[in-house]
Amino acid sequence: MFTLKKRFIIAAIAVLCIGGGFLAYKVKTFSVEASTKVSESGKLITDVYTDKARYNPKDNVSLKVELDNKLGKDYKGSLEIYFKYLNNTVEKKKLEVSLGSKEKKTLDIPWNAPSDDYKGYLVEVYATHGVTVDDSKNTAVDVSSNWDKFPRYGYIAEYPDQSKDKSENIIDKINKFHIDGLQFYDWQNKHQKPLPGDESNMPKSWKDIANRDIYYQTVKDYIDLAHSKNMKAANYNLIYGTYSDYQQDGVKPEWGIYKDSFHTEQDGYALPNGWASSLEIFNPANKDWQNYIYNKEKDVFKILNFDIYHMDTLGNRGTTFDYNGNFVNLPDTYTEFVNNAKSALGVGVVFNTVNRFGLEQVAKSNVDFLYSELWPSDFPNYYYFKDTVDKGYALTSGKKSTVIAAYMNYGSAGVPGEFNENSVRLTDAAIFAAGGSHIELGDTGMLGREYFPNKNLKMTDSLVAAMRNYYDFLVAYENLLRDGLKDIDNPISIDGIKTSTNGQANTVWAYAKEKKGYEVVQLINLLGMNKEAWRDDGANYDAPTSKKDLKLDYTIKEGKVKDVYLASPDLNGGKPIKLNYKATKDGNGTKLQIDVPELHYWDMVYVEKE
Repeated sequence: MFTLKKRFIIAAIAVLCIGGGFLAYKVKTFSVEASTKVSESGKLITDVYTDKARYNPKDNVSLKVELDNKLGKDYKGSLEIYFKYLNNTVEKKKLEVSLGSKEKKTLDIPWNAPSDDYKGYLVEVYATHGVTVDDSKNTAVDVSSNWDKFPRYGYIAEYPDQSKDKSENIIDKINKFHIDGLQFYDWQNKHQKPLPGDESNMPKSWKDIANRDIYYQTVKDYIDLAHSKNMKAANYNLIYGTYSDYQQDGVKPEWGIYKDSFHTEQDGYALPNGWASSLEIFNPANKDWQNYIYNKEKDVFKILNFDIYHMDTLGNRGTTFDYNGNFVNLPDTYTEFVNNAKSALGVGVVFNTVNRFGLEQVAKSNVDFLYSELWPSDFPNYYYFKDTVDKGYALTSGKKSTVIAAYMNYGSAGVPGEFNENSVRLTDAAIFAAGGSHIELGDTGMLGREYFPNKNLKMTDSLVAAMRNYYDFLVAYENLLRDGLKDIDNPISIDGIKTSTNGQANTVWAYAKEKKGYEVVQLINLLGMNKEAWRDDGANYDAPTSKKDLKLDYTIKEGKVKDVYLASPDLNGGKPIKLNYKATKDGNGTKLQIDVPELHYWDMVYVEKE
């Protein structure tokens, strides 16, 4: 139960209706100290999640609450559920529950999603008896009619001969992170001929480029199961890659990209010994190549119910020429290739601008959102995540979101081991706070290499729990993270603590953004961190130095303050906490001195304005 100080008990009890049987708590008024002291945490509520990753407005939401009585005695009480938009409760529910000692049960609690589109909600679930809170757990709900507004991209990398039940179990696990789109990585046979058969003659299995067995039914099952969770399924392929035997499939050398102007050396990409082939590169601007590969992809979409064409590239290829000796600037071919593909295939499109190579050109195209695979060679530090997201917004006038591929603990992924929770959390904090998302979670766990089937590094139970909190937070606060916010240069400082605006080591990285009605201050803790490099190749980063009782000074240049709140994926399951502050007028506006109770990895302080 909560070990609350008396004043918090009094503040928490809002309404006690004996006749109606409803007891509501103003949970948002709990202090951090009060709301984190749950002596029976996890002994009643073991999990809370939703049946789908995303919902349309007015959809029926099914909230799953898993109960397991570990108290050593019978339990009789209530479940109280709060559906919240930011700090406001939009609906409450209450159910009576009873559990015998060691009894388990899963409750299915319905909720009608609001009619507002593109909104994120926090769901707080409490087990109570009388005025005592015995246990609590949270989840989140994304109500969005299209995934590309707030994409949370994951992946599928293995397609063995397995039952549909096993595939369903994997999709169910991914769904708990609210992943609303899956990249089906290396599912195909040859890059230039993804399907080894047609509608009348589809083999049971085939080999991929690494000579792995790919089972057709498993691919199909994963697509269908993803759709059952409102996840999009993305058909992955290179835009310009083929096996070395391309001529036997009707591809011509005249369509190729070459390293010289006399077409003596075709551009290529070497792959490991024992794989089916290395890759040869073709000209995305060549109309014959376009028609060829689009038709092959049309065959895919006829047979497999993919929603998205995920286009991969190999980054900067240096100086390149077409077959006739004309210089080809590859990024200049991307806009037309994307637009023609979308028109030809009639599906959504995503394009990987490796190390932002071609980002400006792709941003002009009809991609659903921006996607950049970042490497430390050019983008080594945490700051570049924000810079990439900001650049994407600037190039698209704020219309397109950004997904970042950044492979954690890469240098350690060659041998079995564990991901470093500290560096993973800091990387996600840097990406999420900036308004982006991170492709990292999928059927094998978490990505440590650009070759998605690599699964040497495992997620610890603690990291899995942290990622559940971070993705709940990404959904619950999507409207303060990813929904039309713009940078502002309002003064920010913390008494006695060094801050930076660009993620320097041994600082609190602090910056502010605004949208109508809100100003949002992001605090990312790099104190005690001697490095600002995100990848942590050695998988050995320590946690940043936590701080308590911070005095945050922040100046509002315009408008009147209504309230100030703290929300963090590191505290209270992301529940908003109303903060104390003092306001004084000066020549620059209104200076706020805000009491911030704790900072671990990432805090978001938001100012609600009248």
